[in-house]
Amino acid sequence: MNKTRPALLLITASLIPVIILAALMGRFFIKEQQAALDDDIRGRAATLAATLQRELKSQIQLLSIVADSPRLDPPIPRAAFAETARRLRDRVPEWEQIRISNEKGEVVLSFPPLDPSVDTRVVDMESHDALVRTGVALVGNIAIGPKGQAAFALRAPIQRTDRLRAVLSVVIRPTIVTKLLYANGLPGSWSAWIVDGQDRLVASTGAPALAGNPASEFATFSGQDIGSATLKDGMELRVAEVALADTPWRVRVGLPVSDYERLARRATMLLVTASCFTLLLSGSAVFLFYREVRARNREWESMANWQRMDALGKLTGQAAHDFNNLLMVFQSGVEGIKRRRNDEQRVTQLLAHMSDGVARGKAITQRLLSFSRRSNQGASQVELDVRLAELSPLLRQAVNDAILMEIRVPEDTWPVHVDPAGLEIALINILTNAREAMTGGGKVTISARNVLDAATEDSGLEGPFVALTISDTGTGVAPENLARVFEPFFSTKKNGGSGLGLTQVHSFATGNGGAVKVASLAGHGSAFTLLLPRSNEPRAVRADPGPSANLPRTIMVVDDTPASLESVRLALDGIVPTIFVAAGGSEAIEILDHHPEIEAIVSDIMMPGMSGIELAEEIRRRNASLPVVLMTGYSDRLEAGTEVGRPVVPKPFKVEDLAACLDKAKTSVVQSANVVRLEIPTKG
Repeated sequence: MNKTRPALLLITASLIPVIILAALMGRFFIKEQQAALDDDIRGRAATLAATLQRELKSQIQLLSIVADSPRLDPPIPRAAFAETARRLRDRVPEWEQIRISNEKGEVVLSFPPLDPSVDTRVVDMESHDALVRTGVALVGNIAIGPKGQAAFALRAPIQRTDRLRAVLSVVIRPTIVTKLLYANGLPGSWSAWIVDGQDRLVASTGAPALAGNPASEFATFSGQDIGSATLKDGMELRVAEVALADTPWRVRVGLPVSDYERLARRATMLLVTASCFTLLLSGSAVFLFYREVRARNREWESMANWQRMDALGKLTGQAAHDFNNLLMVFQSGVEGIKRRRNDEQRVTQLLAHMSDGVARGKAITQRLLSFSRRSNQGASQVELDVRLAELSPLLRQAVNDAILMEIRVPEDTWPVHVDPAGLEIALINILTNAREAMTGGGKVTISARNVLDAATEDSGLEGPFVALTISDTGTGVAPENLARVFEPFFSTKKNGGSGLGLTQVHSFATGNGGAVKVASLAGHGSAFTLLLPRSNEPRAVRADPGPSANLPRTIMVVDDTPASLESVRLALDGIVPTIFVAAGGSEAIEILDHHPEIEAIVSDIMMPGMSGIELAEEIRRRNASLPVVLMTGYSDRLEAGTEVGRPVVPKPFKVEDLAACLDKAKTSVVQSANVVRLEIPTKG
């Protein structure tokens, strides 16, 4: 084998991307430079237009002031007008003619006086009629007068008691505009010209004698914004056109196409040189890049491992602390019941504390799942108006009595498809933050609105969503901290919070296919907006959960953990007459073969050998009408989207709701996991 072949292949592989990159960079560089030239043309045209606009505007403002002067109150004495006009010409020499015309366009007064042999009608009747029609001061078109000289008029209405009495006009030679063109500092090879609403030349660089003639006699122009033009001498131009506001005039500025193309040739030469130099360095660059990538990968892996371990330590430490507190509740309850088992009142009190501990443990578990982006395992349709009304007492407990809470959710708010438990926790986390930001009291408002297209709220979303906003009147969040509020373990609390509350909110929103936005004004409050996907399912018909009497008379419970198995059996004992238990899927199949009278099966999902999902599928093949309910603390397979076709109850769950879940399993094949709760201590 030729030992030089791998080296040649490596060199070739290195050269191909270099050549491609050089070609792409060349094209990009040329386009960028040409775009910069286009921007320069636009900028100069815009600057020239703005300068001319200011000049014309100031002239019109001055003319309007004169038109409103009492000296022009009708009837206007000829001598008084002549004296006023003379003084105006002394102050504004650009006003070559000052005239007053009637509505028909007949000049009734003029300074200097008109030659009796000349037609006394206004030359530019189009602009005169436009002023009579609108009553607004304006700039007229360029026109060639009786003596063959080009000029344009500025016109202002003489109005008294809201009625047009006459039109005051001043005639200006285009030389004033030509001076502005040259004062703009255009390069010598560039050209600039101005045309009016009739596409006649007002002024230009290099051809002042053509003023008043069709603009095509100076240059033919085609295009919009950036176009092309050809001068009469044959020079081709790259032209930018900008319109003057409130006038029909347009400014055009162009540079020779040869300059435009010369830059491209220079760029090509530069890129060829750079490509050659790049080829010489490609070999060493590949080697150095390879070494650098390896070194950085090792560094990034070390840093990522450290961050994962640090986050895991903080998370498990907090969870261990919370669960130790719960274990203390149960330990105290057990000891108290042992000592005073005959004291019914005390036992009831201890059981209530233990039941509360179960609820708190359940909330901690949900927070951990939400933090790990697994909070939407029970995603279902939620009607926000109904759900928030049900949660209202709980939500009010999250804020103190000094804080007023208002819930405004219209009845026509769309239902959303989210995890109900995750939504509850997210709301409590946001309200807890609001409470801590309003130590002296305040107000919290929860509102909802339909959003037809979420792209208007967040570029990463599209389609119908519901925006659920929680706003407060607290201290707000400092601008430098606003971008970090959703980071894990980030907290602005003086006593150092866990930093997981708003992280759960972010995980809940994104895990359910939505987003969360925050807006805050320091000293005035904050607003968190949850963008939640609209549910496509029809609105659910609310019904009371079925009584436990609807439970089947014969049930088999399957669980590989003895404590969990016994807990479920004890929960059903006294309610279900006959209960079979199995420690695994194979044993359950064997029992089912010998006891066909079994009416329903409740099985754990995560079991060695045959899992609960596999057991459910086997039972479906044997007897599709036999209802099966799966139970679990959490299932990665379900989170990944496994369609089990059976209702799922996450532990811990309530017996009172198990009947409804079994009824659902009897009547139809469930298309998604339906979450209910049974509050008994079982395996996680």
